[in-house]
Amino acid sequence: MTPYEYTDLAQSNFANSLSVFAVILSIVSGYLITTYLVGAKLSRSQASILTIMFLLVMGILTFAMTAYTYWGVFLSDLGRTNSDGASLLLPDVGVVAYVAILNVFTTAMCLLFMWNVRHSSK
Repeated sequence: MTPYEYTDLAQSNFANSLSVFAVILSIVSGYLITTYLVGAKLSRSQASILTIMFLLVMGILTFAMTAYTYWGVFLSDLGRTNSDGASLLLPDVGVVAYVAILNVFTTAMCLLFMWNVRHSSK
């Protein structure tokens, strides 16, 4: 493949990662709004089902976003070389770690918000 093709594939992966980020924002917003409006009124089983579904979806989306970012970085490294396959070392995955940490932190903050709403002393 040519460097242009590697770069084009990298940009496609980065675009997919940003699309997953938009879905994550929608899921987080829905979870927080639901928690704020009816979190205290939910039974324990309802809150558990909602939280388990949220965790499953966030886990899948975090994996997808991290994978798309990783492959985008990897392919952009391949696109920077002048010859095919000359850069098959592992890419700098710092940005990939930041993406994963951000998503895990966001998930934890959402769960903390649910905990605070359900255990508030009103």
